Amino acid sequence: MLRRTLIALPLATMFAAAAGPDPGKLPVFREGLEALSMRLWEVAEARFEAALITPDLDPEARQLVLLRLAEARIRAGDAEGALKTLSEPVLTGNAELPFWKAQALIVEGDFTAALALLDENSTAPGAPHFRESRFTRASLLLALGDQAGALEALTPLTKDKEAATVFRARLETAAILLDQGKAEEALTSIPPPNAKMTPRNSMRAELLRGRAQLEKGEHQAAEAIFSKLLEQEGPEARIFQNDAAVGLAKAQLAGGNRVAAIDGLIAFIEKQRDSPRLGQALPLLLECLPEKPAPDDIILSRLDEWAPNSLPKSPVGIAIGNGSSAVWPTAPPAADELGTQAIYHLALGLRREGSPESKSKARRLLVQLRLDYPTHPLAERSLLELSRWDLADGRKTEAATALATLDEQATSPVLRAEASLSAAATAFGAGDFTLAAGELSKAANLLDGEARRDVTINEAAARLAAGDLAAFDALAGHSKDRDAMAADLELERALYLTSKRDPAATPALDRFILDHPSHPRVPEARLAAAISALQSSPADPAFAKAQLDSLTAEETATLPSAALTLARIRLAGTEHLWEEAAVLAENYLAANPDDPRAPEITYELGLARYQNGDYNDARIKLEELATTHPQSTLASPALLLAARSAALVATAQAKQESAVLYDRLIEAKDPLADVARLEKARVLGAAEAAAVLLPWFEGMKKDHPQRIIAGLDLCVALYNSAGSDKAPLERALGIYVDLLAGLPENSAWRFEIQYNRGLVLERLPDPKVPSKTREAEALDVYFSVLEEAARQAPADWTWVHRCGVRARTLLENAKRWEAAIAVAERHAQLDRDSELSKEAAGRAAALKLENFVWDK
Repeated sequence: MLRRTLIALPLATMFAAAAGPDPGKLPVFREGLEALSMRLWEVAEARFEAALITPDLDPEARQLVLLRLAEARIRAGDAEGALKTLSEPVLTGNAELPFWKAQALIVEGDFTAALALLDENSTAPGAPHFRESRFTRASLLLALGDQAGALEALTPLTKDKEAATVFRARLETAAILLDQGKAEEALTSIPPPNAKMTPRNSMRAELLRGRAQLEKGEHQAAEAIFSKLLEQEGPEARIFQNDAAVGLAKAQLAGGNRVAAIDGLIAFIEKQRDSPRLGQALPLLLECLPEKPAPDDIILSRLDEWAPNSLPKSPVGIAIGNGSSAVWPTAPPAADELGTQAIYHLALGLRREGSPESKSKARRLLVQLRLDYPTHPLAERSLLELSRWDLADGRKTEAATALATLDEQATSPVLRAEASLSAAATAFGAGDFTLAAGELSKAANLLDGEARRDVTINEAAARLAAGDLAAFDALAGHSKDRDAMAADLELERALYLTSKRDPAATPALDRFILDHPSHPRVPEARLAAAISALQSSPADPAFAKAQLDSLTAEETATLPSAALTLARIRLAGTEHLWEEAAVLAENYLAANPDDPRAPEITYELGLARYQNGDYNDARIKLEELATTHPQSTLASPALLLAARSAALVATAQAKQESAVLYDRLIEAKDPLADVARLEKARVLGAAEAAAVLLPWFEGMKKDHPQRIIAGLDLCVALYNSAGSDKAPLERALGIYVDLLAGLPENSAWRFEIQYNRGLVLERLPDPKVPSKTREAEALDVYFSVLEEAARQAPADWTWVHRCGVRARTLLENAKRWEAAIAVAERHAQLDRDSELSKEAAGRAAALKLENFVWDK
């Protein structure tokens, strides 16, 4: 029976070279360098590992190969492997060692240790990679919040003898200076327009120049710069178009040219209707609206055209969550970004127009927005605006019961602060972290003492959730209570990094625990540190265990029990203690069946049972989770894992149950439906699998991401179901031809498809001589793969080797010894150092001896 497999062949090389070979002359080393340049890190790693076993490789050459191997592993994200390579004794004292160790530590997330390696010696002129070392040092300092240090690191590079280095350093310097509000200094740092830079750097320089001119008040100069940027075309230009369009409108407004700003923004929005950044342009368009606009103002007219005219669907209850889960970022997809933004800004514009009819329509629009797009961040903002309007119109009872900020009203500071805090909570829950931070800032300015401190810490958390580290650092540096809050802000930063799975999270939390052992939030930091260590790549279970074991009973009681249990379950799983993980999950669920995080723990229980080989128990738990919590994000993964579990139970009934579970995902048109359809087919018999896959494949568009895999699986099923009936083979052959026709010449799939096409041809009768099969065509297919591989070596030789073996086998079966020898020798010339190529060479020699074929 034919089965598709994917085999990674070892690339062990054994060069029989002269003593002390130059690695630059070794083909495998050159192949590694080529793979590096092609960003094929794993291929490069394999080539360099192969080069290391070259006989008589002298120490100098060995150092060169080891450094390139470390580089390949660093670029592949394998910090542990890179550091192991760099610890080889032969590299001791090598001048490049600090640079590459620093890069590996950055991948590992140890920024502080990396920074220590990039000291004066490793960044001094003449040191290997000293330019990149300085850029890396500057980036590390910025990541650690030291803007002044970053500027200091960049300064020598701005005077470098290499023009490209100077331009890059000056652009980075200018960006930092603009963030510091130093427009004049930034302008001095930006390279002149006639500097010979790459197109992308040139456009970035002009964008920075425009920003600097605008901040200086030179609106005409800024306008000219942004206009020229918008005239640029091509992929590089598209990167900067959003910022350039908004910058141009700001410059035009600063110059009093309201009409030009309006026309430009409208044209930009029309051109970028599907852009996710429309929220940047529409508020600016509304700023162009007069204080008392006419009902037919062009801005109101265009907003009305963009706003969808839909009737309310059904009442929607809006609740505010204040649990710990609310702090994790969510990003629900917007059904119609332009339409949603247009409804909101049209309502604000109509409210400004002020007539009773316009005010009424504005209120209806915001209600429509909240009903039609309840998950959009503007839904909560609409509630804020409605509350403001209620207060302005004297509807104080309605306003008091809603979430609103009252900063535009003459109300008490305490009430305004409470309103801002409510608005911030809803905005945070809706994922609008920038809005939440703004509302918290307003509240903090209305409060004093501990209340101000607590709100400021929450503002810092919101800034981090929005990904605005610069604003977070500015808040930490300028807060009135910065000394008292320093430790809390340090922890908030580390918790933010944990939520982003940033490699810097674990060392940041470890540093907090070491620096503040008596801080009341140390238990929280230990739990977060354990979670961060477990979700790192690779995981660090020893560190995670140390943090969890350090928690006292009193400290444990202060922590969220579900989060703590999940950490312990995942620790057990990382250590492959699946039975222990399952028991932890079962005990927690027995004691807390209604916990909001029970679905997560149930999933972990099912996963533990699956990994432990308890497939029936796993299926039961996972299917129960998917059935009882159909709205959970874990429902689909649980159902898929349940189906896999059932498929692994060695009974016919379980196989049928797995098919039923797969069908639930397929019929629901779940995002995992394609995976389910493929896996279901692999569980079925060949004929049944073909019946499942054929209509799906025929209905696929040519660019469907699963089309090749589905086609290959379908052809395998057709091949295996054929028997004496040749129709399935003819169908498979047609599919292979169709797949090949849609592939680029260098596709990684081409050789696999060709190999399987050859197998089908071997079984099909020759239309000219029905008593024979189409072996001649199959031989031609196999040999064409050998020829193509000789012209262009593939990344994976699996299917080339299979074609070589199959072509030789056909010829041997036909007793065509000389042809078989020729094919074997051609095969042996490819991927020379692999075992299968050596086997081909050996077979060629054996055939010559057995059949008395001698070289002429």
